[in-house]
Amino acid sequence: MRFLLYLNLIAIVIVAGALARLYEGAPLPWAEARLERPAPAATMPSAVEAPQPSAPISIDLVVALQLPLPNPERTPADAAPRRFRLLTEGDYPPFNYRDETGALAGFDVELAGAICERLKAVCSFEARSWGQLLPALKSGEGDAVIASLLIPVPGRESPAADGEIVFTDSYYSTPGRFAARKSGTVSSTALAGRRIAVQAGSVHQAFALSRFPNARLLAFPTPEHAAAALSDGEADLLFGDRNALLRWTSGAAGACCRLVGPDYADPAYFGQGAGIAFRAGDAALRDEFDTALSALVADGTYARISARYFTASIY
Repeated sequence: MRFLLYLNLIAIVIVAGALARLYEGAPLPWAEARLERPAPAATMPSAVEAPQPSAPISIDLVVALQLPLPNPERTPADAAPRRFRLLTEGDYPPFNYRDETGALAGFDVELAGAICERLKAVCSFEARSWGQLLPALKSGEGDAVIASLLIPVPGRESPAADGEIVFTDSYYSTPGRFAARKSGTVSSTALAGRRIAVQAGSVHQAFALSRFPNARLLAFPTPEHAAAALSDGEADLLFGDRNALLRWTSGAAGACCRLVGPDYADPAYFGQGAGIAFRAGDAALRDEFDTALSALVADGTYARISARYFTASIY
């Protein structure tokens, strides 16, 4: 009897070894049956039943849960905008001045505001006296100056030509131009013997002396005196800054007169126009303003702003 018991034990060991070799690396049949059994409906564990362990969470799911979920309503535009302090003079209408409320206004200020909007930046404006604009910029009191500063021209003295300041491209040009009375028939092409009013000591007088040697120049102490000479008939023509003449002829004082002839834009006399000034270390920001200005010209924004201050383009 004992012999039969030993023989049964040996048979069980042999069968178990064979099954182990057959299912090596694979779940045993009774384990598969247990895995395939449908899970019972979820119920609250009773006092005597231990809760079943939850299914293991995959590594990918763990990583996904640790990452912040994307917010489709948040865009880069929601980030805090850049802020710039822009300096201007506030005493050179219509380019920059203080309106009836005391706020800074004018062509310079409105154009700079449009550039800042294009750059999605918030800009504030502060006034400085003319002589303090560039020193204030250099000392960090502002990020840029937009105050009808002329872009330096080689060979002409300028406080901005010291290597510490860089300019955008011209945002308006500053050529010379003739004005004549509306009632007259004077041409700007036949100038021999004509009486031409100019401001004494100005680049306009110097240009007229070199370019119109056969004309008769009448030099006056201020542009206003030269303009009065034309309106009173003391002069046949007035030669001066085109932008100043546009302002004058659009007002009551200059209603007598109109602009005639072409623009004279020799940079040696009239410069390269007005630019926005930056510290030399902010050349990248200068380039951003240049790009924004070009976009405003291309989409018509510049022309719409200019038309509110001038009767013709000054670009």
